[in-house]
Amino acid sequence: MLCSALLAGACHRDSETSPPPPRPAPQIHVPEVKKGPTPEELTAGMVEAASQGKSRLAVQLKFELPQRPTLGQPLLVNIAVLPQIDANSAEVQVTGGDGLTLAPGANQMDLAVVETGQVYRESFTVTPIAEGVLLLSLTVSFKHDDVTEARVFSLPLIVER
Repeated sequence: MLCSALLAGACHRDSETSPPPPRPAPQIHVPEVKKGPTPEELTAGMVEAASQGKSRLAVQLKFELPQRPTLGQPLLVNIAVLPQIDANSAEVQVTGGDGLTLAPGANQMDLAVVETGQVYRESFTVTPIAEGVLLLSLTVSFKHDDVTEARVFSLPLIVER
């Protein structure tokens, strides 16, 4: 009996002096965020359109011409709208200056909800009917918070025969 009591006491004493078993460190899983190409990468090779007048609308417009403008030949114009603010809707109104004819339906492009940091690409066709430096005018309008703001841009086209 005495031995059993001593053994029980000895076992109890060892558990008091031994450190508790180590706790496993919690594993925190951080999701990997994959970033896509930046707006600058998505519009590489495009030229920034010149802004006309003073507008506070935070938007950038870039364009590219896949071919040189030639008198009487239809010309594809690619544009990219780069908003720096969110908007409920957006619209791009295209006006051909003297010497330019727009293809049917090319005068207005509607964009759904636009978000900051995104790139919205559109294309339209215009036919130069005169030589020289001709200007296309593009008006970008954003509707947000029950307010419509607009910014006008010019795209110069140098037309040769």
